[in-house]
Order: sequence, then structure tokens, then C-alpha cells
Amino acid sequence: MLKRVSTLLLPVMFGALALPALAGDLEQPMKKIGFNYKQAVKADDAAAMEKHINEMKAQFDVAKQRNMPAAKKEKFLEGMNEVQTELDASLAALKAGDEAKAREHLAKVDSLKKEYHKYAKQKG
Repeated sequence: MLKRVSTLLLPVMFGALALPALAGDLEQPMKKIGFNYKQAVKADDAAAMEKHINEMKAQFDVAKQRNMPAAKKEKFLEGMNEVQTELDASLAALKAGDEAKAREHLAKVDSLKKEYHKYAKQKG
């Protein structure tokens, strides 16, 4: 009897362990994006800003591949694409030597985050 119960419970236990991994599927890349955003805003020079913006762009590519509720995916990807457009514009401004314009584009990223962040939430 005990062997039968353990045989039945084993898949349930592994399934329960996998659920938090799926729920947090998007959490790590989003945390890395947030960290690099803060570092880019605080950066003292264009090279440091560029490094952090490029890291954000790399994490966006990771985040886009993650699982999420289908009902939110379209809006989430729309927001991600808008943010990536601002990041590209920020990088272009840095390459042109206009750090102030690059910072303006980073500020737009913050307002887009406020608008679209609710679609990145895994629940609901």
C-alpha cells in the first residue's frame, strides 16, 4: 500500500516543484532588465550606458521566449517592442555623441514600463 501511494505521489510532488519554475519563468530576465536599466540611468559615461542598454536588449530577447498567459502575451510583446525601439534610439543617440538625448529615451522606457508592466505579471 505504501509503495502504491508513493508511486502516485511522486509525479504530483515533481509537478508541484515545477509550478514555481513556470510561474517565475519571466521573473529572472525582468529582474536583470530592471537592474541594467538602473545602472544605465546612473552611468557616468556613454560607454557604461551602452553596456547596460545592450544587456537589457539581450534580456528582452530572453524574456520574449518565456511562457506567459496567452491573454497577456500580445500586449506584453507590444510593450517589449516599444521599449526596444526606445533602447535602439538611445543607443543611436549615444553613437551620435548625444548623451542627453540617450537619457531622454531611457526616461521614455520608464514610462513604458509603467504602462505595460501589468502584462508581464504571470498570474491572471
